[in-house]
Amino acid sequence: MKLEDRMRQSIRRRAGNVVLRADVAGLGSASQVTHALGALRHRGELLRIGSGVYAKATRDARTNRVRPLVDFESLAREAAQKFGVPWRPRTLKAPENLGASDGGTAEFVIETGERRISRKLSLDGQVVVFVGGHGQSTAGRGKATHRRLNIPSAGIAGFVQGLARRFKVTYVPNVLDQWAETVTRLAGDEVHADDTEDLLVALKRSGKLSTDEMTLLLVNHLR
Repeated sequence: MKLEDRMRQSIRRRAGNVVLRADVAGLGSASQVTHALGALRHRGELLRIGSGVYAKATRDARTNRVRPLVDFESLAREAAQKFGVPWRPRTLKAPENLGASDGGTAEFVIETGERRISRKLSLDGQVVVFVGGHGQSTAGRGKATHRRLNIPSAGIAGFVQGLARRFKVTYVPNVLDQWAETVTRLAGDEVHADDTEDLLVALKRSGKLSTDEMTLLLVNHLR
């Protein structure tokens, strides 16, 4: 039996409507799994809604459009459950200089605590962003030592590097970081923190960024 057929059977047997790449990763090699997922997407049986996150789907015979079996909020709730994150969304009002599509679009942010998850789910203009791993150190908790920043809409990596140089801040992983990344891997999630995300964590912990500033920068970086 081809991997595509085995994967289709595995997905159909699973409860729920969200499929993580990690759920089917054991069925073959990385390249084989990528190819099979791509084939199922091409056939309209899966819809990619984020990095390593798929929704069970169907293709409309009349319009040929691929649609998920349930609404986006249900998918986002289920994804949060798979990530082990409580569903407590907050609306993040993006100011005009964030480059939002209608000059002020709301994005829903799910804070994941110490878990190093930085993931965006999107479908038809609806967006949910999971951000975490940015707890403050005791020294920096509860205070910001700067005026509110004018958050850019592009060039986030360079902007964050400039802030880090200005405040002489570097990222040094602590015991909680190592523990959180280990737990995340064991939970079957992918850990993809890049240098910009690490610097944002360091700036937040040192009190140089407020929670909203850090979140807005991370949202734009993921966008």
